[in-house]
Amino acid sequence: MRNCLKRLGCIAIVLPVAGCTLLPNASSSCEEAQPYEAARQAEPLRVPTGADQPDTRAALQIPEVKTPEFPPTPGHCLDLPPAFGPSAQANAGAAATSGEGAVVPAASGRTMELGMGSGKPWETRLGVNYLNTTDIDFDGGTTAEFDSSVGFMVGIGYDLSDHFEVGANFTYYERDYEADVAGDVPGEVFPVSGGIDSMGAMFDLTYNMMTGPFTPFLTTGVGWNWVDTRIPTEPPQVGCWWNPWYGYICSGFQDTKTVDGLAYELGAGARYRFNEAISLSGSYRMVWVDFKKADGTPSFDGFQLVLGWGF
Repeated sequence: MRNCLKRLGCIAIVLPVAGCTLLPNASSSCEEAQPYEAARQAEPLRVPTGADQPDTRAALQIPEVKTPEFPPTPGHCLDLPPAFGPSAQANAGAAATSGEGAVVPAASGRTMELGMGSGKPWETRLGVNYLNTTDIDFDGGTTAEFDSSVGFMVGIGYDLSDHFEVGANFTYYERDYEADVAGDVPGEVFPVSGGIDSMGAMFDLTYNMMTGPFTPFLTTGVGWNWVDTRIPTEPPQVGCWWNPWYGYICSGFQDTKTVDGLAYELGAGARYRFNEAISLSGSYRMVWVDFKKADGTPSFDGFQLVLGWGF
């Protein structure tokens, strides 16, 4: 009984394996002449004179193929796509010969990569910036601590090559601060607090280390930064003007202290391109601003998240 069971088990294992070799190969006759190869293009339908002509506006237009035919994979039917990529070309050789004897160069460079040079060199940028807390010392002993803040960025970029990209960005922040202002008497300090408005324009150069959908990158830039301290520099004033619909309109305004200076940055991050149009990048950046009356060159660091749209 046990011997019978062993024999039946061996048969059950061998039959499925052997059955694969007994079945006909669907692509074994691909290289043989097929009836459809004798088909020829028929002349278009001709309507007799005097009869209504058909509406051909929705007719299917078959474009003329002008590029050489890509060599199929040996032993596979036409319903199976040919191997695509450098590895397949290495097996197929540097070139293949078509039916008419023309030499078809190997398409080793045709890779399905969505990176730089994907056909959309221009890119609009919309981003969010996060700045860490920053301490700044000024001449005379005044110190200020700027709280962390979230701002926004808009810009545009252009691909110079598969690795290099140039761009221009505009940033805006609102930041609160607490400062100890040094008085005229040595050791005299006046604590103050408030907020500032910061705007910056930056031209950058980015180096993408890879050409695929995902790539790390390094970036550097130079620009200008403006800061409105919101500290009044003169008494409030009132101005009025005539509106043809509402009559005279009056409002108050007050000049405030503003400072500006040269800015430059360094950063590193990574980018992922979802398709030819949309990409997402994140980076860490350090920005230095050459403010007057500051002790040294103040530095600001933070993180940037940018959504890109190619066109």
